[in-house]
Amino acid sequence: MTSKEGIAFTDDISIRFVDGHTDAMMLPQIKYKDQTIVYMADLLPSAAHIPIPYVMAYDTRPLLTLDEKKSFLQEALDKKYILYFEHDPINECGVLQQTEKGIRLGEAFPLSAL
Repeated sequence: MTSKEGIAFTDDISIRFVDGHTDAMMLPQIKYKDQTIVYMADLLPSAAHIPIPYVMAYDTRPLLTLDEKKSFLQEALDKKYILYFEHDPINECGVLQQTEKGIRLGEAFPLSAL
């Protein structure tokens, strides 16, 4: 993977870029034990930011963030990504689930559980 979609450093480590919060904010993706862990940075800094309407108040392009979140959340749900939340004091990592209210946090766990 190269260009705007991201950069692959190895088969197990890549970076994807998003532009709603800041230009080219990097989200590292690491394959570990047949799973993909995504460091969410400020796209989803906490599990509380998973619902689509919730974006950071200081995003440079909040409408773009909404589009990026919608796309990423569906991909993360479909591919069962493990999300690592940078700023969440309670939920270090988690996987997503589909609910009647949309995509939400399913199981939460510490990174050490992997």
